[in-house]
Amino acid sequence: MLLNSYRFGRFEVRPSQRVVLVDGAATSPGARAFDVLMALLHHRDRVVSKDELLDLAWPGLVVEENNLQAQVSALRKLLGPQAIVTIPGRGYRFALEPTDTTPLAAAASPPPAPAPGAHPNLTHLPLVLTPLIGRTLDVSNLDTLMGQHRLLTIVGAGGIGKSLLAQWLLHARRSAHQHGVAWVDLAGQTAPEFVASTVAGALGLQTGHGDPLKGLMEAVRPLQMLIAIDNAEHLLDEVARILQALHQAAPQLQVLVTSQAPLKLANEWVYRLDALALPEQSAPLDVARQYGAVALFAERAQAADRRFELTPQNLATVVEICRRLDGLPLAIELAAARVPLLGLVPLARSLNERLRLLNGGGRGAPARQKTLRAALEWSYGLLDATEQTVFRRLGVFVGSFSLELAQQVVADTASHSTLDAWAVVDVLGALVDRSLVIADGGDTPRYRLLDTPRSYALEQLSAAQEDPALHQRHALAMRQLFEQADSDFFSGQQRIDDWYKALAPDLANGREALAWAIQYDPQTAVAIAPGLAEALTSDRRRERRYVWQATALLATDQLPAGLQARWSSRAAYFWAYRQPALACRLARRAASLYRAQPGEKRNLYHALAALVYALTYGPTPNLEQRQEQREVLAEMWAMEDPAWPPIVRSYGLFASLTCNFVEGNFDAAIEQLLQKAALDALAGHSEALLRGEDIIAYMELAAGRVDASIARYLALQARLANTRHMATLLLVQLHLTGAWLAKGDTVQARALVQACWPQVLHFDAQVYAVDNLALLAALENRPHTAARLLGYADTVHAAHGKAREVNEARCAECAEHLARAALQDGSFDRLKTLGTGLRHDDIATLAFL
Repeated sequence: MLLNSYRFGRFEVRPSQRVVLVDGAATSPGARAFDVLMALLHHRDRVVSKDELLDLAWPGLVVEENNLQAQVSALRKLLGPQAIVTIPGRGYRFALEPTDTTPLAAAASPPPAPAPGAHPNLTHLPLVLTPLIGRTLDVSNLDTLMGQHRLLTIVGAGGIGKSLLAQWLLHARRSAHQHGVAWVDLAGQTAPEFVASTVAGALGLQTGHGDPLKGLMEAVRPLQMLIAIDNAEHLLDEVARILQALHQAAPQLQVLVTSQAPLKLANEWVYRLDALALPEQSAPLDVARQYGAVALFAERAQAADRRFELTPQNLATVVEICRRLDGLPLAIELAAARVPLLGLVPLARSLNERLRLLNGGGRGAPARQKTLRAALEWSYGLLDATEQTVFRRLGVFVGSFSLELAQQVVADTASHSTLDAWAVVDVLGALVDRSLVIADGGDTPRYRLLDTPRSYALEQLSAAQEDPALHQRHALAMRQLFEQADSDFFSGQQRIDDWYKALAPDLANGREALAWAIQYDPQTAVAIAPGLAEALTSDRRRERRYVWQATALLATDQLPAGLQARWSSRAAYFWAYRQPALACRLARRAASLYRAQPGEKRNLYHALAALVYALTYGPTPNLEQRQEQREVLAEMWAMEDPAWPPIVRSYGLFASLTCNFVEGNFDAAIEQLLQKAALDALAGHSEALLRGEDIIAYMELAAGRVDASIARYLALQARLANTRHMATLLLVQLHLTGAWLAKGDTVQARALVQACWPQVLHFDAQVYAVDNLALLAALENRPHTAARLLGYADTVHAAHGKAREVNEARCAECAEHLARAALQDGSFDRLKTLGTGLRHDDIATLAFL
């Protein structure tokens, strides 16, 4: 239902009178422009596609797309350039905010709540899937094969449609697996050592602190799910190694891989994807249009030119074009996108000449690769100079990129340049229309180049001698993004969970920029590091560690003081538990620099919190260190402002409660931890809340509240069951084992720790379990075993490099007291020494007799 009027600041739109008032004066933008305006207003909650606007403003007519562009231009002149936003590859959206309280349309219904027990959406599939044409039989075949094989690899040339086919297959099977489906894109990952953590991150899994592959193996062990690993060809050896391990570790896991070459694993079933089917030249229209190649060309040509129609008269030309392109989907899309410019017959003539010219390419290259390269060469040659510039410059992006990033990196800053930010918008839309750039997502899409077009774009960038400058622009854009992200994290303007989600699509570009900057621009590398390291999330600890280690030697005194301080403060917090002596040095440096800079109270507070945290976990503190810790805490609390965002104050509370806990002030530590949980809830930081629940239960056990600790651990175990948080679940179960032992319930403790032991080995989590095993043996009146297990436990803790935490220390002390008392012959020390030589693989037989 239309309203009487719409008001937007100086503007009022009156539908019944078909006028627009500007400062109260009536104007008429023209009949067609007004129809376009009404269509945009009526659907202002979303992007309206070009085809939809053409149908609404010119009902029943076929008109040129430039007519629509002319009307939009007229409206922008009237309402201002920001009134109507172009979303390249999607359409247009009305962007002015209403100034009255009358809703323009009924509020959209909230999305339905997930069904009870439904797994959270961690698929990472695009929100909007490109239509799949000509692959019905392939989807059916693959669906059948997925029911028969645990590892299936779709093999085919670049541009043949492997990724899209895999996406549709996952979409079709998303409810067929208890733990869902997940999409892992390796296109942006170039380092083999991070493939396992990339897979884990895409699956939303925790892999622990040790070997990421072992952690991944244990995390997926109980899962019944389907994962797809896309673009594996450049990491074949590492992907094969990982999948071989997962095949053995997780019997309910199925994997679908897309690659230009098979993995060559014994358990792999290879599905070779052929080109789209082609009809005989003499096939009638109703038969020919059922073939995939012809159907795809017709659909893409009509999307590019609404007037296009497949007819008996043009069928032979279309079939010939598809045949010349070997039925290769990407090549067909590139050609069909040129129908509006060239017309069908000139297109066929131009394409044939171009292919003949390029057929003499690499002698050893497969025919389809020659065809695709020829099609790319041909399509690139038909772009004007500005379009060629934008296309090749987009090659610096790894994975997807936003419109804003494209403008920032691709546009020229010179005032006389025609390639400004607005020109990039227009050209990007044209490249999407021509299938050279893919638009992913919904109303605010992200864009990407497929692997083969990106490789070609980089070749052209190098040929134009623009690659050094564009990689620098890309790195500077990533610096701005991640510096702002670091600031936003502590601003309180965004939920922390949303912050992580918003940055996830740019991680590949961040890693690429960091790698370039480490070699060519150290200051930019140091500036990127804090935001990028935090955005990698705790599940990617090895990548986080790499970021801090790779930039450590670059963070010198020659850098600006603010940058030195920010890097040092964030790095100090990361290293506080792992390398406390290093963290203390970094935190003191950051605090000193921030004290010398006015207006840095919040950042100084963070640096002081890092210093308190690091001093807590350092070597056994002397009186001087204790005095420093007290002084730092006093300074930190004196400057805290209750108006600061919850996430900022959460850091100070954590440092203080850790100090209280280590000193044995358990009640104070628990009270502060509950306060921290309230702050984390306000900040929208679900991961911190989850960790906090485990820490509260641990502290309750330390404070002697055994029953309360058991109740909290049981509730937390139930929450984590059947989720992908396997590392957290294991930690909870090991701590719960300690609580059962504190209560004297050896039956519950034995059953739980024995069931967990295989996961303990895979996660390298022995440090949390070994003292429990020794106490279990002592309570079961097996003192010889208890003594040997205590020797093994000492070895494990020494290798870990940390003293026992309070509950583990109590376990060990109690086990030793019971074992010594039971061994009247004085053999305890000898048995304990023997235990130091036990291997991890010996423990199950010894502990669970």
